[in-house]
Amino acid sequence: MNRIALARRYCWRAPTQVVRLFQGSSRVNNEAPLLPGLSPAQIRKVTHLLTHSLSCLLTSAYLLTQVGEMDKLLRERHMQIEANMKDPKERDIARRKRIIYRSKQRGWLEADLLLGSWAKENVPTLNEKGLEEIELILKEETIDVYNYVSKKDPLPDHLKSLEVMKQLQDYALKRTMATPEGYKITKEKNNLI
Repeated sequence: MNRIALARRYCWRAPTQVVRLFQGSSRVNNEAPLLPGLSPAQIRKVTHLLTHSLSCLLTSAYLLTQVGEMDKLLRERHMQIEANMKDPKERDIARRKRIIYRSKQRGWLEADLLLGSWAKENVPTLNEKGLEEIELILKEETIDVYNYVSKKDPLPDHLKSLEVMKQLQDYALKRTMATPEGYKITKEKNNLI
């Protein structure tokens, strides 16, 4: 029996047992019913609400499991694709594209514009050390990276000596995206729309 069928089976069973407790027909040790005096219409409403809530909860749990399994499969597939790349140049190109994509897709417009535009201009020419440094920076939380680059927060020790971080900070000082027109130009220029 699959998970959805199990969820449906148990979603219908649990509310029925709860309603019996409400009605007092399933007493334990002669205890009084939990909610005595419910009319049949109220019992139907309670049953419907409980059934729907449990169904949604179990379906969500099932979907999260499915998403987790799909994510695992996609990651394994990606690793296989990269492992099958025999040519080091092909691997290097894939790595640079991934870094540019991760820089453009941070999920916060200001960080996307700043990191994405810098990455598009600079990642293709970075050496191996620079690529490792930008990957280390991209592992940080988006808001933290933005605050470090814009010098709103002090750099943590593991990022202080990075040459790429200094380049990003210099780039942030030179870029002017403070107006809607500046945003629009930068987004169009760096294919961030």
